[in-house]
Parts: sequence; C-alpha cells; structure tokens
Amino acid sequence: MLMTACDLGAVTRPWKISKQVAELVTSEFFEQGDRERSELKLTPAAIFDRNRKDELPALQLEWIDGICKPLYQALLKLNRKLQPMLDGIEANREKWQELCLSRERTHRASVSSLFPEPGQNTEPSDDAKTSESLERPEKDRPVKNNIMGSKFDCTDDRGCRANKESSDDKVVRSKASQGKK
Repeated sequence: MLMTACDLGAVTRPWKISKQVAELVTSEFFEQGDRERSELKLTPAAIFDRNRKDELPALQLEWIDGICKPLYQALLKLNRKLQPMLDGIEANREKWQELCLSRERTHRASVSSLFPEPGQNTEPSDDAKTSESLERPEKDRPVKNNIMGSKFDCTDDRGCRANKESSDDKVVRSKASQGKK
C-alpha cells in the first residue's frame, strides 16, 4: 500500500502540481490510445481516448473517488500524521469538481441552443438569460447530459460520474438526431 501511495502521491500535492501531473499522465495515455486505434484497430477506453479529452475532469473524479481516496483513508487509519495527504486529495477533488461543473454548464448551454424545447423562442433575450441564472442557484439545478453514450451527473455531492446510458436515453437521443436532419 505504501508503494502504491508513493506512486499516486501527485494527487496529494498542491493543485498546480497535481493538475500538471494528471495532464502529463493523460498525454501518455493518449499516445497509448492512439497506438491501440491505429495498430490494433481498437477503440480505446475513455482515459486513453484523445477524442474524449474533454471528459478528463469527470475521469479524474472517478480516479480519486475509486482509487486514491480509499487508499489514503486506509493509510490514515495506520498513521494519523498522513492527514495532510488526504486533505490535499480533497482540495484537488474540489478543483476537478469545479472543472467538471464548468464543462457541464458549457455543454448544457450549447446543447440547449441546438435543441430548443418545442414552442420555445430560439433566441432568448438577455433578460431571460439573467432570469434563468437568478431563478435557482446552479447547485440546485439537475445536470444530466448525454455525452458519447454516458450521462454525467454533477448534482451528486460526490461529483460528476459517468453512468451508462439507458435504452430510453438512446431512443430520445436518436429521435433528437433524426429531427436535426
């Protein structure tokens, strides 16, 4: 466990360092994914797929929640002096969460401009935009978007997480794309 904790230690470092290491590791993963795609004719997993690089914040949240945080929580039980490492993980997780939410807001805005509700004015006034932003705090708004076969749910206190798309979602997305043609 200690060897693994040392290997994953960048996730405990200050944000600037942690983010830089995550981006460096991701660029190596992309190179591997490029080779999988070109040489083996495979579709790489999301973390290795350069075409899905915009999903990095959500993937980092999964990585932190599923691997890093449990490891350091277990080590903390052995030695309470490791608390600053867990605190670093929490601080970095919050930054990835902010990036995930920002990405979701941007994506939601672009999707809603492409697929307005029936009967909805496609060019909302500035007052309408302001009214929408003041109506409910962002944290209270549900955020679910279909992105490359996954839903990202950022309303959960654990953060963005990718969920497999249901068959109902596929039907809705299929109908939406047919209406676009």
